[in-house]
Amino acid sequence: MRPCRVCRQPIHRPPFQAREMMFGFRDTFDYVECEHCGCIQICEVPSDLARYYPPGYGAHEPRPFTDTHARQPAWKRWLKERLTEHALGRRNPLGALLALRFRPGLPYWVARRSLSLRLDSPILEVGAGAGDKLLELRRCGFRRLLGVDPFIAGPIEYEGGVRILRGDLDAVDGSFDFIMLHHAFEHMPEPRASLRALRARLRPGGWVLIRTPVAGSHAWKRYGPNWVQLDAPRHLFLHTPRSLELLAAEAGLRIAEVFYDSRAFQFWGSEQYRRDIPLHDPRSPFRNPEGQTLFSREQMAAWAREAEALNARGEGDQACFYLRAV
Repeated sequence: MRPCRVCRQPIHRPPFQAREMMFGFRDTFDYVECEHCGCIQICEVPSDLARYYPPGYGAHEPRPFTDTHARQPAWKRWLKERLTEHALGRRNPLGALLALRFRPGLPYWVARRSLSLRLDSPILEVGAGAGDKLLELRRCGFRRLLGVDPFIAGPIEYEGGVRILRGDLDAVDGSFDFIMLHHAFEHMPEPRASLRALRARLRPGGWVLIRTPVAGSHAWKRYGPNWVQLDAPRHLFLHTPRSLELLAAEAGLRIAEVFYDSRAFQFWGSEQYRRDIPLHDPRSPFRNPEGQTLFSREQMAAWAREAEALNARGEGDQACFYLRAV
């Protein structure tokens, strides 16, 4: 019997084994699911965890980027910024007029709700990789963008002032109006301490976005250890809304909204694992979206529709959690 590292209640359920299948190492790792808060957690973090983040993992190499927003004529840039401000909830007559004709192009995880952001709001991404999400925001006109990631080779600086530091939260100074973690929280070995560190860097009225896989979801119940988002051993903690709520409360945060955004990946990725096919197999939609040979178009379309239905019911296998200070 071991205590849950989230709710601290004794876990009576026996561990189960999950394999590393993204790259096909097939090494096995023990996980346990807490019957009280639902959190799935690895029993022991591997001492050689870096081995499971080889060069083919994620997007950690700098990419070509041209700051198209800054290079627009001043008048066009000014109009686009009014439109973006209107979409962010800072209503203005000109932005409302422009919205009748143009789309602001904001990422859905920002446009989903009014976050009271300004284009000069300081924004931090934790686990930023090479900064794809930050570059999306720069194209929308945001100006104060910083990222941090422990697995990049060195600091990255893009045109337009987008910077990414090598390291963890300890490498970051200052405070922020918006802190976002896109599929990074589940990789953190100390989620309780990480949430406290996030809270300490949050400005009054600010927001934390944690976009993460959801334990207890339909896909977990359907596929068990073959659930693709279990992603052993990189995912150390997979939370339910309840387990994340408990940790957030200890850190002085509360969940203001949950928005499910799962996709067909939960099905075709898990089906691959069930068939003992790694995610990086050349036949996989992950490696070859257009030329993949494992699943029919009809299957992929049906899974996409099922994902939308699960999201609407709050049963998708990943979600955006919007947190605010208590």
